[in-house]
Amino acid sequence: MANKTFTIVPAPISTYLALSGIFLIMLIPFIVLAFSCVHHIKHFSRIVFVELFFMVLIIAIGSIFAYFGYSSRNTKFVITDEGLKIQGALYGRTIAKNSLVMRDVRILNLFEDERHRPKIRTNGVGLPGYLEGWFRLKNKEKALLFLTDREQIVYIPTKDSYSILLSVTNPELFLQKVNKL
Repeated sequence: MANKTFTIVPAPISTYLALSGIFLIMLIPFIVLAFSCVHHIKHFSRIVFVELFFMVLIIAIGSIFAYFGYSSRNTKFVITDEGLKIQGALYGRTIAKNSLVMRDVRILNLFEDERHRPKIRTNGVGLPGYLEGWFRLKNKEKALLFLTDREQIVYIPTKDSYSILLSVTNPELFLQKVNKL
């Protein structure tokens, strides 16, 4: 079987507005620190090192949020002969086909199926319109999520004590290709 690539459903505009708002809020201390650093540069002291550290920290955090914004539009799900590859996301990985529980793969609507709704984020990002990382579902199941849309989710349980929930652009075709593994 040839590799088949699917993309994530692009995140809604609210996700980008939230990321922009967070970035702008983070930019305010950056500007204050930059002006303070220029003021103190004449008298080189420990304060300059502290200010530089915080500027680098703000830039690093801003870069992480920018990457999540990028991931919310560019994550790819590739079905290969070996299994499922999730690319372009911080929590991306390859899941071997012998780890997938094929008989239980299905399409869910999280507005109708309360048991599979994300309840607690254990390690990941949760923005309006974009969930990525490890979560506990309402049914207490551990799950790896890449969600931008809650109406057509591909649910893939694994033999490794977790499930995968994906927002795929063409869930029916994705389901057909996964079942052919």
